[in-house]
Amino acid sequence: MSRTLKKKKHWSGKVVECAVSWGNLGDFGTVVEVLGGAELGQFPYLGQMKLDVLVCHVGKLPYYGDVLLEVNGTPVSGLTNRDTLAVIRHFREPIRLKTVKPGASPAFFLQTLPPAAVSHEPPVCKINL
Repeated sequence: MSRTLKKKKHWSGKVVECAVSWGNLGDFGTVVEVLGGAELGQFPYLGQMKLDVLVCHVGKLPYYGDVLLEVNGTPVSGLTNRDTLAVIRHFREPIRLKTVKPGASPAFFLQTLPPAAVSHEPPVCKINL
């Protein structure tokens, strides 16, 4: 018998690109908070944003928590927070951002499991000779 398998959608189909400018209010870091980074073992992601200042020219504005993949075609995944901000400062406005919504975190799965299923102890193997 053959089974038909459901194809799972790849995350790359959910990537959103937008061109953003913020006027004469300083650099991007004063308008959009960039959090995470390689020094924390995370991808860089977007924090608080001043939506009344940001102008989206192409695409749609990213949301709080979206993972930052590229800035003007330069990949920023794997960079530290400081390096990510340096890449952003390097470019003039408007800048093109590629973002993606984060997937479910492992903490979510741990919360859904019953307490007995989550054990931080290594399994004990007993061998009877």
